[in-house]
Amino acid sequence: MHSEVHMCNALSHDANRMKEDYIMTEQSMDKSLERENVSANPSNPTQGPGYSDNSSAYAIVEQAKAIGDWKEAGKLWSYIDEDLSGDGSEHISDLAKSVAVQMRLGSCEVDYPRITAWQLPVDVQSHLAIAYDDDNDRGHFLDVFAPADADENHTYPVVIDDHGGGFVYGLRELNRSFAMHLAHRGYVVVLPSYRPGPRYNFAQMLTDLSHAYSWTLKNISQYGGDTSKLFLTGDSAGGCFALHSAVIEANAKMSEQTGVPQAGLDIKGLLLVCGVYNLYERFHPSSDQDLLRGIAAEVFESVSDKFAGFDTTSALLEAGTLPPTFINTATDDFLYAENVDLANRLDKLGIKNELDVADTEKWGELGHVYVIGLATHERSQITLDKMDAFMREILEN
Repeated sequence: MHSEVHMCNALSHDANRMKEDYIMTEQSMDKSLERENVSANPSNPTQGPGYSDNSSAYAIVEQAKAIGDWKEAGKLWSYIDEDLSGDGSEHISDLAKSVAVQMRLGSCEVDYPRITAWQLPVDVQSHLAIAYDDDNDRGHFLDVFAPADADENHTYPVVIDDHGGGFVYGLRELNRSFAMHLAHRGYVVVLPSYRPGPRYNFAQMLTDLSHAYSWTLKNISQYGGDTSKLFLTGDSAGGCFALHSAVIEANAKMSEQTGVPQAGLDIKGLLLVCGVYNLYERFHPSSDQDLLRGIAAEVFESVSDKFAGFDTTSALLEAGTLPPTFINTATDDFLYAENVDLANRLDKLGIKNELDVADTEKWGELGHVYVIGLATHERSQITLDKMDAFMREILEN
């Protein structure tokens, strides 16, 4: 949930530490990347790929700079209020609409200086705005990033990235920098959007992602992806989706009860970044937690019935054996305790895991999902390297 992060000043630690030979800047864009040139539909921004320029991965940076205003530029990578009116929105309360818009605008203000400062690897292919469902909904497009030489004859492991955003904010564009820095390390990364709350509920978002997983299994080989070596990652709300998806893939009963289809993923490992996992403690009406209280009824109406018995961390971990799991957080992450707790629970269950905690006494202010928001920060690069080593160790054993 990017609105919870207050680390814009950390931009000063950014890509000066990076090797210049693989960074894409405004002056050094790789013109050889594949262009798919999918146009937006400004008359109906909930349809098609949205407002962002999909001619290259870096084009959104130039677009945001040209707009020069974070409120308007935010529409490039998130809904603001476009999905909160019209047919299908009648169930959304005025409170939920107000909270969603506040969260989205607050997050856009934080993310604007980050996105306009992106420095992206040039040795990565970009395949942008690919539809994974055939309804032309803006939430049903994905991006694929792959090493420059990836193709059907030269394959790499696959990482599917479920982006975060507090269950209401952001689309695939938000995580492009993180995804490309993973791809630079030798992975084919699939980055799907999903339809956000409060218009859509938790089960519907998971179902969207399941459809993206199915698309991946069917199609990613043509982009050089090897689905026998597949990992799932997610940050914040996306970490919640990744964890729940992994259990659903392992538990047919949970899939049947929730209505979220199994895609058939063989997940070799999970990489969870500053995730939220315990739905009951966070969102049950009797909870004293205030996280997303204003949208809880709309987004989590499906939890009390469809996810009964699977709505706490302990119940979720009992429902299916997780693959090896990498967990990242920072000492100033507002979900720090929840991620440390998950690692402790996995230890007790004997599930291989690695906990990567960035100590802010050493690194300064980092906060929530720092590796997503500032992928070229020196500590983010350390985390990305640790993720890479974790995945390679799994594949070698």
